[in-house]
Amino acid sequence: MVILTQDLHGFGNCLLLTSHFLVNAVEHDYELAIPAFASYAPYFEGTVGQRTSFFGRLPVRLNPDQPVPDLLHRVLQWRVGPPVLLRLPWLPRLLGVRLVGDLPTGDVDLNSPEYLAQAQGPQHLMVHGWQYRDKPNFARHADLLRRFFRPIKPHRDAVAQVIATNRAHADVLVGVHIRRGDYAGWYGGAYLYTNATYVRAMHEMRALFPADARVRFLLFSNEPIPAEDFADFDTGRSTDHPLEDLYALAGCDYIIGPLSTYSMWASFYGRVPLCHLHGPDHPVESLEQFVVFEDQETVRWESEKAALV
Repeated sequence: MVILTQDLHGFGNCLLLTSHFLVNAVEHDYELAIPAFASYAPYFEGTVGQRTSFFGRLPVRLNPDQPVPDLLHRVLQWRVGPPVLLRLPWLPRLLGVRLVGDLPTGDVDLNSPEYLAQAQGPQHLMVHGWQYRDKPNFARHADLLRRFFRPIKPHRDAVAQVIATNRAHADVLVGVHIRRGDYAGWYGGAYLYTNATYVRAMHEMRALFPADARVRFLLFSNEPIPAEDFADFDTGRSTDHPLEDLYALAGCDYIIGPLSTYSMWASFYGRVPLCHLHGPDHPVESLEQFVVFEDQETVRWESEKAALV
């Protein structure tokens, strides 16, 4: 059994990483436990009310329900737990568990023989990291992921109401993801944009459509949105529920925002073209800049991240 142990502190992060492991387990037929997903499980038809659910032919557990992995998972949630256990790999192995983390060389291919040998081996494999990917199978099993992560009906109904209300007087609905909060510290605040950046991008976006087109902007943020800053536009809001906001964003025609797995998931789930602003002056010049996210290679993002480190 493979057990994902890291709390990724973000809805988009958790959905994206979990999805890579899910599709890999489908392809290679091993058990998977995702305790970090437990807080989100009540939102989705594939996980609500279940400690074990069957994803295709794969048993996917929210918890390993075994004493040693459960204990190590709790230890890994302490601030000092990961550095201690990852630097002493013999200790988990002594308890019959293998623990692995991120590599300094970058992403780990979940289809590699080395990973699969551990995933399918007799020991529990605990993965405490972010850089694990199965990009080919993420795209291949996209519809399977969308079925698994379909919100339960009360949330679907709330999202449908948000979309219907905002489309009532609009020809084009553009979702604008205004990310704040933790972005003050992420890569030195490089992607923490002022409202002026979003206003400029919205003006450029509106100019891409005929003058008589009714373009409405649906605004999303993890902080209060001052209406006066966006008075030049026809704008709407969602419900401020984390799931409903995410899936309302997935119901738009286009998405604009900073680099974020939150908007990536919305683009993927709703098949909505997305344009990430790679800097505060990144122009929105053409609809060809917008691409549906299916975890393609993010060369531009990766190169800019490297420059910031």
